[in-house]
Amino acid sequence: MSRSPFESLAGVYDAARPTYPDGLYDALPPLAGATVADVGAGTGISARGLLARGARVAAFDLSPAMLARVGSHDGLLGTAVADAHALPLRDGSVDLVTYAQAFHWLTPGTAVPEARRVLRDGGALAVWWNNSDARDEAWWQAQQDLLESLNGDYGRAYRVYDPAADLAIAFGDVTTATVPWVRRLDVETYLAFLSSKSYVAALGGRMAGFLHVQRELLEATFADGVVAEPYVTRLWVAR
Repeated sequence: MSRSPFESLAGVYDAARPTYPDGLYDALPPLAGATVADVGAGTGISARGLLARGARVAAFDLSPAMLARVGSHDGLLGTAVADAHALPLRDGSVDLVTYAQAFHWLTPGTAVPEARRVLRDGGALAVWWNNSDARDEAWWQAQQDLLESLNGDYGRAYRVYDPAADLAIAFGDVTTATVPWVRRLDVETYLAFLSSKSYVAALGGRMAGFLHVQRELLEATFADGVVAEPYVTRLWVAR
């Protein structure tokens, strides 16, 4: 049985989760020819971006269903169900370890030294998240108010977190980058995106009602049916 909370969400996750802006990949260490361990790779959203820029990528995740969506691509070294705290890699075997949308699920005291173990000398660990930057938008605040009222374990500030100190457990040099962008998608895809989130899926029988309210709110806000949501991608690179 998978230990991933996303096992049953693989299809909607792959269809509706955002990609990452070009500026994110530009801020990473050189990718052409690099060997990358993409940890918490999910359905391969980050892996495909890395591969498109010439990296050779091995993708790891706890969910077999998510990894089944990665597909076959030039430069893909393979996929494996694996725990970030015990990677099935030799010491010093990769140039870059990446965690896209995944680092907050880990125990840094174990996962960060494990990443350092598998990196070659001069290698790097990269952690990044896409975060909504719509805090000044009334529709987004209403969405978050309802989510917090329905799920007592959720708070909109859950990713207001700087992992630099955790990365410093095993690395001496940590740099950061911030890339703003706007994601545009139709209302139906946006609702699918919401349903792919673990804290929305946790609503269970109340999720349908939550999504109905969001549909009405989005249709009233975006007359052309296209949701324009400001985003910021935040990146930390530890060398």
